[in-house]
Order: sequence, then structure tokens, then C-alpha cells
Amino acid sequence: MILLGVDVGGTFTDLILANLAENTIAIHKVPSTSPDPSIGVLEGIHHLCAQQGVPLASVDHLFHGTTVATNAMLEHKGARTGMITTRGYRDIIHIGRHQRPQNYSIMQDIPWQSKPLVEREHRKVVSERLIPPKGEVLVPLNEFEVARAIRELREEGVEAIAVCFLFSYLNPAHENRVKHLVEQDFPEAFVTTSAEVSPQFREFERFTTACMNAFLGPKVKMFISNLAQKLKQTGIRGEMHVMTSNGGIATPQTISEKPVYSLLSGLAAGVLGDNGWAARLVATT
Repeated sequence: MILLGVDVGGTFTDLILANLAENTIAIHKVPSTSPDPSIGVLEGIHHLCAQQGVPLASVDHLFHGTTVATNAMLEHKGARTGMITTRGYRDIIHIGRHQRPQNYSIMQDIPWQSKPLVEREHRKVVSERLIPPKGEVLVPLNEFEVARAIRELREEGVEAIAVCFLFSYLNPAHENRVKHLVEQDFPEAFVTTSAEVSPQFREFERFTTACMNAFLGPKVKMFISNLAQKLKQTGIRGEMHVMTSNGGIATPQTISEKPVYSLLSGLAAGVLGDNGWAARLVATT
């Protein structure tokens, strides 16, 4: 079995080729290519496989780690994002939990306020309300207001929309309906719901995660789609898996829909890799 690992960093793209049948490992490094990192990935794969005399079609699995989402978040270079939320909760992602990084400082920088994922003018509210314990409908979803919010966001030039409703983790029906309406009326926008990304209680954390997913969505989706398409055109038939922040792997489609899952995944991969290498050394001594 032949495994190929590729990690895209901000400066370099690192590659490793493991031939399990022959118990050999080869490494390679090429400069990363911005704004399309897939170019550097393909260049590195071609070079490494040619050096090792390995046909591209013989690669069984490709494991991919990327800092595209992490760098976009650190540099605050994501999509212009809009938000549709429950009336009265427009400013949840700004207020937070009143937790200040420096409790007694009046000069501190609070990142989610100084660099908002969604500008206030792009946060739209609609009438709807679900209540615990099972997510019963207290106020039906006002689809007229939803249509108006979608129209306004489209006119404002947003590229992605996060749908964040109160108690949607108990019942995602309202969020799902709004997502359907966005896909119908504004199909070119990347749309995500808080319930599908982080179905947990606590509005600030869930809403923020959904907004991060939308903020990263267009950029990561374009990169992953380009890479998957180019790999097929190159002749690599092996399955591609993308590293996630919890130490697991996901399909390209999953990461395209939930790019927030890849944030800081390089750190998780490093820990897992070190652990695996240490276990191998211990076993051979």
C-alpha cells in the first residue's frame, strides 16, 4: 500500500510518501502557492512521485493537512458574511459572555469585537422562537421577513450566510427552512446553520462557530474543490482525506461544507504523528 501525505503551510508545502510494502519513507518540500495552494500541492506530488519512481495511479490514499482555514482566520481574510438570527439576538456574537481577556484593563483588544466575523449591518433578525425542553414552536417562522433578509444580504454583497436561531440545537426545523430559502433565492451564497455545525447549547459559542464556518466557507470550498478535481485529472485514483481539528479525518465534501472543522488541524496532526513515531521507536528498541 502506498500512502501520500501533504501538508499546506503558509510558506511551504510538505509531502511524505510511505510505501508500506517496502517499508520506505521519502519526503519533499515545495513553496506554497497563494492564492491557489492546490498548484503547489500538485507540483510537489509530481516531483516526489517522480523521484521515487511511483506512478500516480498507484497511490492508494492521500491524507491532506491544510492551514488555509487557520490562516484565513488569523489574517481575518474570509468572506463577507451575513447572519440571520432570532429577533432580539442580533448582538450575541458581539456581546459574548462578558468574559474579558484582561479583567481590569480598559485598553484591551477583544478580538470578536474589534474584528467581527459579521459586521452589524449584515446581521438580520426575523420573528421566530423555539422553546425548551424539546424545541416546541412558540413563535412561527415569519418567512416574509426571511425573504426580506435574504434580499437585503444579497444587495449588500455578502458571500456567505450563517443562520443562527435560539434553541435550534433542540429543533433545527426553522434553521433548515431558512437554509432552504437561501439556497433557493440566493444560490451563489455559501450558507450554513448553527445546528449542523455545532448542535450545542450556549448561543455565543454556537452562533460564533456557525459564523466562523460561513466566514471560511467560500475560500476553503474553492480550494478543496480545485484540489479534488486536479487530483482526478492528474490520475490519482486514491481516496483523499482531510485532517480535522479533533485528530480525525474527513471527506473533501465534509470539509467543503464545514471548513471550521479543519481549524488548527495541523497541531492535532503533529501530536498524533509524534505519538505514532514514538510508539514505533519504542517497539523497535
